[in-house]
Amino acid sequence: RVTVARARSRMRSQVAWLAQTRVSCCVHRSRRAVVTSSRVPRAVFSAGPEKKQIPKKMLVLGLTGGIGMGKSFVTDVLRKCGVPVLDADAEVRVLYAFGGDAVAPIRALFGDDVIGSDGGVDRDALAKLVLGKGNETNMSRLESLVHPLVNQRREGFLHDTFRDRNALVVLDLPLLFEKGYENHVDLIVVVSAGEEKQRERCLRRPGMSPEKFENVKARQIADDVKKQKAHVVIDTGCDPADTTRAVTDLVEAIRNDDEGRFVARAYKG
Repeated sequence: RVTVARARSRMRSQVAWLAQTRVSCCVHRSRRAVVTSSRVPRAVFSAGPEKKQIPKKMLVLGLTGGIGMGKSFVTDVLRKCGVPVLDADAEVRVLYAFGGDAVAPIRALFGDDVIGSDGGVDRDALAKLVLGKGNETNMSRLESLVHPLVNQRREGFLHDTFRDRNALVVLDLPLLFEKGYENHVDLIVVVSAGEEKQRERCLRRPGMSPEKFENVKARQIADDVKKQKAHVVIDTGCDPADTTRAVTDLVEAIRNDDEGRFVARAYKG
């Protein structure tokens, strides 16, 4: 397995080929969804209907971005392109729901006050115990319980999608960089809308307060740092049609690559 350091070194040496493909956005009257890359890894499989049926390897795309940056919109487009997506937040919601594997352990850790009337975990009540200054120990205890459960579901997803002969899958991981998942994916895509639009979107959400927003944001590395670490950056602060076009262009470039630009190493099958 290639280490993160070696992988980054190899990726830095790749040609900035996106500037020569349809994935790099051309001039448009509206603000186009910016897709940039200088470190896109090479491919070891060829796309196309016949090749896709029997892929030698499966390329794992890691999608990340801060809260409110538009990951859900991008994953909706990816699914419409026929790309399987694992949403880590959605998996947590399943684990927290009535009968979910995380309910009983969380009750044991934090008591009945974090269990809602429906029998599942009350996320708002739990947030008061794990977010913000002074709650770092509680957050660490929670993560040590929940992350292994999410990892199990991720491994099951990868096993099933590889068995179903998918050549491209997506892991939507909000804390991809923060939790060191870079070596679990082949290509890192960061979704960004800018901090002003991020805040505006988040504060429109039910139950979101400025304090809660800042607490969540404090657990995530800065947007600029994410973009520097990414192979591809997709702008979701522009016209949705332009963001959609950027995502579909990226999927096309991966599927139709016949020059060995992408390498699928993260999942061994």
